Amino acid sequence: MIRPFKSLTPRQKQRQLEEREEWLRDVDLLQAFDEIFDFMPEYRIFLKRRAGEIMFLSRAMVRTLRVDDEAALIGAQDHDVTPGPLADLYCARDEEVLRTGKSINGVMEVWFTREGIPQWFLCHKAPLRNRQGQIIGIIGFLKEYQDLTHLPVDEPLDQLLTFIRENLSSELRIRDLAEMSNLSVRQLERIFQTVFGMSPRKYITKLRIRVAVRLLLETNLPVDHIALETGFCDQSALTYYFRRELGVTPYKFRKAAALWSSYNLKVSANS
Repeated sequence: MIRPFKSLTPRQKQRQLEEREEWLRDVDLLQAFDEIFDFMPEYRIFLKRRAGEIMFLSRAMVRTLRVDDEAALIGAQDHDVTPGPLADLYCARDEEVLRTGKSINGVMEVWFTREGIPQWFLCHKAPLRNRQGQIIGIIGFLKEYQDLTHLPVDEPLDQLLTFIRENLSSELRIRDLAEMSNLSVRQLERIFQTVFGMSPRKYITKLRIRVAVRLLLETNLPVDHIALETGFCDQSALTYYFRRELGVTPYKFRKAAALWSSYNLKVSANS
């Protein structure tokens, strides 16, 4: 039988909190973070000082940043591990959290592997406070973003997704897609919301941005050509949606990728 909890007097409450404080002094929380997040490899956790220095990274995050020893990264900042405009973006988001004291939840970020392959993450950041309530840094995590093109779905929806992927450069009207699937627009909207957590239009936009990222990395196509290849009406439209999704322009993203590749070549040469 569950026992009822009695209200505590101020003195009892203070004693309980002091007992917890004493117990916590002997707890290795960073080791606990490592242990628990090893069971969730899709998450990467990090702690930073207010000035931006990295103070803790989970083992998965260390692997993402292509180093063998976390200690080598303690005291490093975003520009030390992410050359270029992407680091500017990450720092700006840190500054927003520190300035406002409010969390940032679910913003899209792209990190690169040692081989230069982009990995997609949803980033969450919150202010880290001391026991007096003062903001002394940032705590955050990256969660691997689910691949929109390889999800187990029913055959009719799979056929529609294949059509969307194969016709991204064309105008894709939601009403036409619904008719193809023998559904009403409302039914199609509901299915996409259930399966992907977003509307069909948002799904198409995110898919177009993913393809644009691939073309920026793997080809020398001008940005205006990439815009047309991915179904945007012009370069301005691509830039608008690209910056809305990733926080940087296509040009700055391509520049960051080039810097990253150059950085990794230097690392390999010095290894």
